[in-house]
This record gives sequence, structure tokens and C-alpha cells, in this order.
Amino acid sequence: MDFNNVHVLVTDGGGRQTLTIIRGLKEIGCHVTVLCRSKMDLCYVSKYPDVKLLEKDIIGDDSFYKVLLRELKTEKYDVLFPIAENSTNLVTLHEEEYKKYVRIACAPRDIYIRAFNKQITFETAMTAGIPCPITRRDNETIEDFLSRTPFPIIIKPRNSVGSIGFHKFDSRVEFERFVVEQKTNLEDYVVQEFIHFTKRRSAFIVMDEKGNVKGALAGEIKRWYPVDAGTCTCLQTVDDNVVLDYAIKLLQEMRWKGFANVCFMTDDNDGIVKLLEINGRINASIKLCFMCGYNISKQMLELAFGEPVTRYPINDKFGVTTRHFQADFMWFLKSPNRFNSDPSWFSWKNTKDIVFYRDDPLPFFAYSFKQMTRYKKAMKKRER
Repeated sequence: MDFNNVHVLVTDGGGRQTLTIIRGLKEIGCHVTVLCRSKMDLCYVSKYPDVKLLEKDIIGDDSFYKVLLRELKTEKYDVLFPIAENSTNLVTLHEEEYKKYVRIACAPRDIYIRAFNKQITFETAMTAGIPCPITRRDNETIEDFLSRTPFPIIIKPRNSVGSIGFHKFDSRVEFERFVVEQKTNLEDYVVQEFIHFTKRRSAFIVMDEKGNVKGALAGEIKRWYPVDAGTCTCLQTVDDNVVLDYAIKLLQEMRWKGFANVCFMTDDNDGIVKLLEINGRINASIKLCFMCGYNISKQMLELAFGEPVTRYPINDKFGVTTRHFQADFMWFLKSPNRFNSDPSWFSWKNTKDIVFYRDDPLPFFAYSFKQMTRYKKAMKKRER
């Protein structure tokens, strides 16, 4: 299908991944409007969007819903492309109303919620025989779970982004005290054994309507920040059919459609690769797919229009690397392994920053400024 002059409304103009998706849309000739909340948003200062909507008053879910509906009712758009997790969740929640005006470039609600809800993800994985940490089942009491699970254990919200809301407990006394003092409803949390790991790998998969694989690559997270259990700062493509096979099996069990990032960790105690999470949203590491020759933007539009999805071969370009430089710089300051990491922190061979583009440098500098001002607030949210 020719996507020349197809009008696309893209959410989350402040997102690093949004910049990559917009570049992919422009490569196939789309007219792109991006929704921004600040003049310092990456996509607001980028030269690539055709139209930049500045909506500073978007504060909560209700205002986001109303702004999108107002825009879509103008009938200026052919496709709505939600990006971040909360935006995708809200768009799919109201998908029937939005579909009166546009096609939506993401997995439908009944499928997306299986990845957004971590408990559903792990229930599906365990039923499919995919290795997971010991996890409290939906039909299991907390007493039964504790009787079969050694400490330390963790809890994390069933619906959350990144490591926010994550808590680790080294003893039953500590765990029970937290539940009482914080008035915690454990039904809102995934409860699992804590896995000691030093290796994390991810699979990036695109599935068509029938569950056929239309692109797949595996990446190893080489560095993360905070250094104890943070988000990726350096990601490198690797040859790992085990991770790809597990990810594909899980997504097919979930009847997934579109792009997904399935994350795994290798248990230091037994060497087994175990499921960590699914990101059903477009995340910042999507740039790695584009560096390996995949245009995810095109594939998502093909799905939205019901067209055959372009098939890319399983990636065989290994050692291709992306870096989140601002967070990677913090890793360098805090990590005791700063001078002996692999790849070297000082190496930029086969490497690109996830935000920086030579032909469009302003987003990198705008993002750097915003990160400096938001650093303390972000760290407070991730306190354990």
C-alpha cells in the first residue's frame, strides 16, 4: 500500500521512541501531526513532524481523552498512533469511539490488556510452559504462596511502567509489616520470588493478524540505571534463538498483533532464562529495530489498514548497539564496573544514541535539559 500523504496523529511528543516512529512514518511519505505538552518536547523541537499540537493542559486521563476526541472529530486524520504505555492503554480503552473517525495503530484492547496487566502475562506464560519466577497464581492464597517460596520476594503493581512501585523483602516479618503499614491490597500486585540476575535479554517481535512473525531480533541489555535494577542504558543485538522462541510462543498464546518487546532475565542460581515482562507499547529501544533495517512504523500502519504486513528476516546483524547517553552517563558515575564494561563505555562502534540524529540535533539537547531538571523527581519515584 502507498502511504504517501496518509495523515497520522501521533501521541506523546515528549517520548524518545516517538521521534523514531515519526521518522519511520516520514520515510513512507506520511503527513504527521504530533501531540505535545511542552515546547521542550523532543518532537516539538524536531524538524520532522508536519504539525505540532501544543496541549499544555493535558494533566489527567480525562483531559487526554477529550483532546484526542476533539482532534479526531475534525476528520483530518486517517490513523491514530498511540506511543507510550498510558496513552496506548487509554486509546484502547476508548477504541470503539475513536474508531468512528480513524484507524488505530496498536493491538486491540482485548489483546493489549494481557500485556499491560502483568498478572495476566505471567499466568499465560506459566500455562504455556515458559520459565518464570515462582509467581503467586490468581487462585492461590498469599499463605500458600509463601509456604512454597523462599525469601527474598518482590511485589510490583499489576499495571505500572518500569520499576515504579517495585518493592523487595528479605524476610516474612519485613513483608508483613509493609503490607500492614502501607495498607497494601496484594490483589493489585504481582507477588514473586526475587531472582538474582546479571544478564537481561529482550526480544523485539512483530506479529500479523494471523500470528505470523514478520520481524524478530534479540538484544542483550549491557548496562542499566539505576545500577541495581533500573532501565536499559545500553542495548546490543545478539544471536539468541532461545529468547526469540520463548517470546514468539508467548505472543502467539496471547494472540498478539503488532509490535511487542518481551524481556527475560537469566537466573544466576540455575542459569535458566526466565520471563521478566512484556512491553506492549512502543519503547525507546525501538530504534535498534530501525538500525537493523526494520520499519516498524510501516508495519503498524499495514496492520491498521488490514494490509499484508511487510516481512523482515530474523535479524542476523549482531553487535548493533543503542545507548541512552544521559542515563548511561549516570551509570558511568555510579557503577564500580565503569572501566571494564562490555562493550566499553568509551566505544561508539556500531552504536547510536536513541535520541541523537545528525540531521536533527535539537531533540537531543532539549531532552538533555529536561532530564537534568527531572532527575531528582524520577529517582524519588523509584525509591524502593
